[in-house]
Amino acid sequence: MPAVKDEFIAPLLLRGDAHARGAQQARLCPDQVEAVRRAVDSRMAGQDRLLQAPDVVAFLAAQWDFARANDAPGLAETQGIAAGFGIDAETLFAYLHLNVIADMAQMRPDGAPAGEGCTAWAARAPGGGAWVVKNRDYRGEHGALQRVFRHEDPAWSGRVVLCVGSLGSPGAFSSGINSDGLAVVDTQIGTRDHGVGWLRYFLMSYLLRSFGTVADALQQMAALPHAGGGSLVLGDASGAVAAVELGHRASAQEKPGSCWTVRTNHFTSEATAATMLAPTGDALSQSSPDRLRRVSGVLQACQGAIDLPAIQSLMAGHDQAGAAGLCRHAVGDSARTLSTAIYRTKIPSLVISHGPPCTGPWQCYALSDAFG
Repeated sequence: MPAVKDEFIAPLLLRGDAHARGAQQARLCPDQVEAVRRAVDSRMAGQDRLLQAPDVVAFLAAQWDFARANDAPGLAETQGIAAGFGIDAETLFAYLHLNVIADMAQMRPDGAPAGEGCTAWAARAPGGGAWVVKNRDYRGEHGALQRVFRHEDPAWSGRVVLCVGSLGSPGAFSSGINSDGLAVVDTQIGTRDHGVGWLRYFLMSYLLRSFGTVADALQQMAALPHAGGGSLVLGDASGAVAAVELGHRASAQEKPGSCWTVRTNHFTSEATAATMLAPTGDALSQSSPDRLRRVSGVLQACQGAIDLPAIQSLMAGHDQAGAAGLCRHAVGDSARTLSTAIYRTKIPSLVISHGPPCTGPWQCYALSDAFG
């Protein structure tokens, strides 16, 4: 397994209010403006009939109103991104909801399935705090758009957020950690249980800018309406870890107390599993439980007491001896592992493979000293 590299690729430093931080993405990466537009256009291509369906039109309008009333910063950041890259804001908003809309479409004969998936887990770390880990399995074109972002906003009373995501998308589009040591990662899970509420991507950014502990984040999530779909895995500086499976009418929280927790691309609780859409594409229906068993087996054997080299090795593993690989490869622009994010919560920091974890390179970012 490759060691952490000495070379340092600085995160994109985004400072200011939400709209300003959104607009700064394009200003800091002018050479990627056309690539972001192409990524949005290619994902939206051929979706006209779906997006013009009356239930989808009504849902997106209600979601926009919900965001304006409940998540003004998240909506403002999205509008800033749209302005910076020259994309219609409502188009970008719909783009961010496409997984939810695809789930809704699967309830109709002309619905088309989606196939992205990730592996995420958290475990108490030797020496204190927790590891919070994610293999980001996503569309191939996002490999060139993936960045580490550092967000600083005067409204956050000194709290800073470091996150992994994509140019053209807001906040913690994949994962993140704040300067209190709260880390959040997600996975995609299809469900029939959707409605107006917090979209997962906006929810993750909200948690990171607003809370410092797993307990506080769980308490707030229990009180919120959710758009539904996917899971979150969380850890904090105390070593608490937990997972949440998100639905609109029924969600499931795994309370802190366990040494470790794992999620892939299927629901594990009875309440949410009843509404799950079967994983599709890239044999997710088989690989999702297989990947969950592989990580669970490793963490069970060591009771979560795993160090950084062992984490890197686990996440870089491929199919072997009947065990499902966590590092996934693909051809063209289909889903593959774009990176592994390994967050350490005791001293808020990130070790990430810039590329699939089997090849790296691995680099380290610490919130306390990333910019001197």
